[in-house]
Amino acid sequence: MRLIPFRENRGAVVALVALAILAAACGTRVEGTSSPTRVVDDTPDGGSGPKVSKREGPSDPGVTDTEIRIGSSGPLSGVLAFAGSEAFGSIDAYFSLVNSRGGVNGRKLKLISYDNRMDVTIDLSNIRKLYEEDKVVSMLLLFADSVGDYVSRHKIPSLVFGVTPDAFASKWPTVYPLVGNALLWTQEVIAATKELKVFKDGMRVAILYDSQILNTARYIPFMKQSWESQGAKVVTTDVMNFGDGDCTSLVLKVRDLKIDWWDFQGLGWVLCASAAQRQGYKPNIGWGSWATSVGGLASQVGPWVDGMWGGAQGDKPTGAPRFDEPQEAHKEYVEAMRKYHPDLSTEAHLESPVTIGYWTGAKLLVEAIRAQGKTVTMAGINEWIANVKNFETGITPPVISMAPKCKTGSELVWVGRWKWDAAKRLATRQPETGFISSPQKDLFGGKCFLTKISDSFN
Repeated sequence: MRLIPFRENRGAVVALVALAILAAACGTRVEGTSSPTRVVDDTPDGGSGPKVSKREGPSDPGVTDTEIRIGSSGPLSGVLAFAGSEAFGSIDAYFSLVNSRGGVNGRKLKLISYDNRMDVTIDLSNIRKLYEEDKVVSMLLLFADSVGDYVSRHKIPSLVFGVTPDAFASKWPTVYPLVGNALLWTQEVIAATKELKVFKDGMRVAILYDSQILNTARYIPFMKQSWESQGAKVVTTDVMNFGDGDCTSLVLKVRDLKIDWWDFQGLGWVLCASAAQRQGYKPNIGWGSWATSVGGLASQVGPWVDGMWGGAQGDKPTGAPRFDEPQEAHKEYVEAMRKYHPDLSTEAHLESPVTIGYWTGAKLLVEAIRAQGKTVTMAGINEWIANVKNFETGITPPVISMAPKCKTGSELVWVGRWKWDAAKRLATRQPETGFISSPQKDLFGGKCFLTKISDSFN
């Protein structure tokens, strides 16, 4: 696959990073070995880091005296190209900002990105190339469902979006979810509707879910329990994948069932919203969930998205809902995106869960590398991330835990309804709640319930 400079072709949806691979760095990996360690108390600048084991001796391949290579694989073409653009653009912007300040302990960060076209075979091929040929020391990926076994077997630190069960399971101890979880986000949307007095006892709920790109099928019994424990009645659960095409028959079904709330748990919601517009249909009370929280998709739907519910795990560029005005971290984020990826500096992109998630993921990874000092290894990065607690990102609430037995990612979200701006032809929204978490955690297993439930599937 030919590499294209990431910022030299801004007219494309997204391009790939051109990297000059230094021959001196192309060493041989020896599985199961590590350098001698000594434990120090080292909290990195701007982060809330754990105690780390600083290793003495050579760094892993992918780290030279002048550079550190990081890999990424995700959709840079096709229907989800916007997600790859936001993810890799925000990573590149943060790395460029760090490099402009001298890099990490004197080394510059190099990002290598490959297009997986949301094809699991291509994705695994990309991951193997990044590790075996490009010799990267860590990865930032869109999803881990198809590559988790590989990256865990080779102990590659891999930061991913989250959402699906496997990303939160302890069977993949080196996979770290950044943004959120479908089940947790569902419970938070329920809590928000109750806080805003939208929820009605006995309301009839339909759940639409994905079994392919973002496979949430295993969570469906728990989502049903989440709704019904609060007084709703789940009437139907239906699979609708983006590749299924037309959603008209499903729209007619939920209309005939007199559904009050349509809970969208997959990308097929875009098709269903379009079909609903053609039928002039909206549920009696509302519709939406985590899947309807990305502005790029909401704007594609058009006017019928007006009133649909979505949320975000990070602040708006204005600082809301946590602050009355932008803080230094918000200003840094906005200015870096404007400088390095101006195509992603619109409000819709800046408040997208994807853009925010990978900016904060890049920041967390940089602090994990910084804490290693001179010797940078995958083992050291994994140790730091797995032990992080309440990591301060500046533009989101703290990342609570990445521990293999207690993966939470960015747990808190705010919720609001989309408004259609006809003049700009964009969907916009404002927070209608502060940041909230699920009040149902104890019912499902406590603080670490996401990992406990995900482990139960394996």
